[in-house]
Amino acid sequence: MLVHQARRLNSPCFIVTNHDSCFLPNFLMTNSDGQKEEVKFDRVLCDVVCSGDATLRKNPDIWLKWNQGQALNLHGVQFRLAKRGAELLAIGGKMVYSTCSLNPVENEAVLHRLIKDSEGALEIVDSASLVPGLKYIPGLTTWDLASKEIECFKSFEDVPEKYHTIIRPQMFPPSPEDASKYNLEKCIRILPHFQNTGGFFVASIVKKSYLPWEKEAKKQEASKSDEQTEQTSTESEKSNSTEPQRKKRRLFHGYKEDPYVFLTPEDLAWSQLKNFYKLSDEFNPLCLLTRSVSEKKKNIYFCSEQIRDLLLCNESSVKIINTGVKTFVRCDNRNMECPFRLANEGLPNINFMIGECRRLNICKDDLIILLNNTDPTKPPPLATLTEETQENVKSLGAGSCVLKYSDDKLTVSLVGWRGQTSLRAYVDTNDTVHILRLLGADLSKYGKFN
Repeated sequence: MLVHQARRLNSPCFIVTNHDSCFLPNFLMTNSDGQKEEVKFDRVLCDVVCSGDATLRKNPDIWLKWNQGQALNLHGVQFRLAKRGAELLAIGGKMVYSTCSLNPVENEAVLHRLIKDSEGALEIVDSASLVPGLKYIPGLTTWDLASKEIECFKSFEDVPEKYHTIIRPQMFPPSPEDASKYNLEKCIRILPHFQNTGGFFVASIVKKSYLPWEKEAKKQEASKSDEQTEQTSTESEKSNSTEPQRKKRRLFHGYKEDPYVFLTPEDLAWSQLKNFYKLSDEFNPLCLLTRSVSEKKKNIYFCSEQIRDLLLCNESSVKIINTGVKTFVRCDNRNMECPFRLANEGLPNINFMIGECRRLNICKDDLIILLNNTDPTKPPPLATLTEETQENVKSLGAGSCVLKYSDDKLTVSLVGWRGQTSLRAYVDTNDTVHILRLLGADLSKYGKFN
């Protein structure tokens, strides 16, 4: 689902990974000095697993299955997720922590614990002002805990020993005199009846400095270089001893996902693309990739140079599910100079680098005809188009091309196909309806989209 939604952005600047986020690996990138360094993020959305008790409007099962023990069991993993999110933040970065639960054990208790452990490095800040008119109540600063049997406790001292493995001290609220340190009242609690929605909890957290355990890690890294020389000499001494050798740790060889193979300037596919589409020298072939090691590539994707570097630096440690925008698609038509056609989703990223020889300006009436006849088995004959378009098509060889329409208010570029006696547009139904609506054309044939 995430891949499906992210693809709608048609962005060459995203990566979808699949990890337990409590232990999400550090990402590495090459810095200006050519050295690998950890990537920190300006924004992190930490939408954690939760009991979902605020979704009771759309999820009737909550009424039957809910119990207090759910929140107690989830608190630990929610804290670990929030902690890892904070570790990935850059200094000055902001993390949004959210749940579709209203239980303070899953919300304020997690943030209280995180802010307390950060020793001033993290701070909850106001974010309600960013959404004028939002109806909400402030976060809680005090709450009671309860067992699965709804036996309530105001402090950990009140908890019977039999519950000590389930109810932990860090789940309780701060003392009244310390409550102001944590800004819990700046959290946002949205109740279902406020705006006729589901319930929701959200809080914005800013990272002001390194976390205490990050500082310690940096100290240890600094001392590693001093220890390496001593360790090398010690290991050489051990190699001469008669002590049994320790069993070597099994090497990690990456994840069993389809590979990401980047094109090179020497690849046949690149020379075919560059020559046919007259791609400018600004186009970096190293940013083109496929998911196949075979010579006959089905789809070719485009990513940014930064994403390429991120992939290469982390291919053995990060499980990458999806990246890049589909830009070229194999099209094995007979007598074609280039076996790849353009993909409409990738066109905005490379449009400015395609040569004029593969471009065709069309008028509004012709564009409407093309968009109303997208059936690949029945492409519009050239004879049905205006004389001007028919004349322009003569200089355009068969194959994939860029169709462009422009007026004072609208400029549209989309992928087309110039056949021997026809011209068609490669546009999906959603984009077709959108463009026709912008053109003020009749949408009656599209039924539910009308």
